[in-house]
Amino acid sequence: MTKCAVQGQYTPFAYPWRLAQPIEIGQYIAWSAYLVHQIGQLLILAKVQLFKKEKLIRWSDDYQWWNWQMVYLNTFMLVFKLIHGHIFYDGLAATIPEGIAQGSVVAILVIAVVIAIPRRGIMLGLGKHSAPDVVHFVKKYHGYLMSFGTVLNFHYHPVEGTMGHLFGFVYQCLLIWQSTNFLHKSHRNASWILLLETWVFIHGTLTAIIQPGIGWQIFSYGFAIMFLLNQVYQTQICQSKMIMIVAHTVFAFSMYLGFKNDKAYYRATFIPVTEYTCVYLVLGVGNLAVYTIQRTNSFSLKLLVTLSASALVSIVITIGLAYVLAGNLVVYNDY
Repeated sequence: MTKCAVQGQYTPFAYPWRLAQPIEIGQYIAWSAYLVHQIGQLLILAKVQLFKKEKLIRWSDDYQWWNWQMVYLNTFMLVFKLIHGHIFYDGLAATIPEGIAQGSVVAILVIAVVIAIPRRGIMLGLGKHSAPDVVHFVKKYHGYLMSFGTVLNFHYHPVEGTMGHLFGFVYQCLLIWQSTNFLHKSHRNASWILLLETWVFIHGTLTAIIQPGIGWQIFSYGFAIMFLLNQVYQTQICQSKMIMIVAHTVFAFSMYLGFKNDKAYYRATFIPVTEYTCVYLVLGVGNLAVYTIQRTNSFSLKLLVTLSASALVSIVITIGLAYVLAGNLVVYNDY
């Protein structure tokens, strides 16, 4: 049986599913595969976007050449992942802190919240008309950041059979399927997108529950709060005041039971505070990017601003969350 151990100083978010002594050649192969997968997706996205600008591409009910290219690329990487994992075990977790992987997932969720602003607002159904230029900008270029989060997480984890890993891989496969379907009409189906957003509640809760500690308080209540503050407002549930009252009452009672012993209610705010901080970061950076782009006719400058804005948001979200998860923030350093 392969022996795994946490390397270095341990915190509850230090990823334990990695070899005590990583296999060097396995890491070279893992990183090479990640780069091929990541660059491949980005090139397909960029090529399609250039064609779309020339109005040679539009939304369709059928799979087009770009969808099939994504199918071939993603399928090859799925098979590779299984083979590589059984031979070398380690993914990118041997060299990347878990906070980076967590941050890339948060980036996906944050972009989903921003894109959905016209449908459900920013919070409590309010703000549906906020920052329309930024929302349009994020919709146009969100594929690059989504690709980064999806592909990085796919190559981060080892091929393990725990409940947490299995539900995580199901989630990754759903996201990979979504990346395959871009510009296919199923890609923007509201119910399907809501499933992608809320699956993280199931995965996060189950993963935290089967591990020791209080992580379930952070993930279970945190993602539930996000649903009640944001995601529920694109469903029929919000049309009934009675159902909303019952939902909030049940949630409040579950909070009382869950924190009955330690009273550390602030832990439930970690996810919503993190997501909304990132949402307003995206809106702020987006406003600056839109302001700059609207005042130049240079395609090169527009491209530079777009890439810089995307990179800045990605880096701040992922590195910032990694810093917090390492226990460096006083408020949330007791997990």
